[in-house]
Amino acid sequence: MKLEQQRVCRVALSPAPTPALLEAFLARPLRPLRGLLDPQRLERVGDDTYTYASRPYGVAGWTLQPQVLLRAAFHDGELLIEQLESRVAGLGAWQERLSFGLEARLRASDLPVVLVAEARVWAELPPVALAVAGPVLNIGLQQLLDRLERRCQRGLRGRAEAWLERRG
Repeated sequence: MKLEQQRVCRVALSPAPTPALLEAFLARPLRPLRGLLDPQRLERVGDDTYTYASRPYGVAGWTLQPQVLLRAAFHDGELLIEQLESRVAGLGAWQERLSFGLEARLRASDLPVVLVAEARVWAELPPVALAVAGPVLNIGLQQLLDRLERRCQRGLRGRAEAWLERRG
């Protein structure tokens, strides 16, 4: 059974850049990734692949620490971030019964020019586990989207504005 949630976040930048400048920022995936994720926990392992180990956080009495392998690539004016692999420390035997996923798209939007971030997260679990694990997983997915939105509005905005200021 698949549980899925998604969110769209619009990040206004000041001063408002041109769409071309915003696309130039997104074209180098490490720039926005460092705004979305803790740079100290992000490691480049290939041309467009990165590992990331989140700090631990609590969900309904569990302490979880996700570790993911990501691919980030810029094509046709959009940065696509895909999770390739994941492990969640703290799940114990549940780790083998669950799978998780994340996909995010970042692009420039015009009128007004803003950075648009769309994220989709999901978890797959056996149907028999839905009654027990489903509510906890839904809370965890919601918390993950909340965290990503905060990082868009703070870290990503800050990185983008600093980069744009250096360019201007």
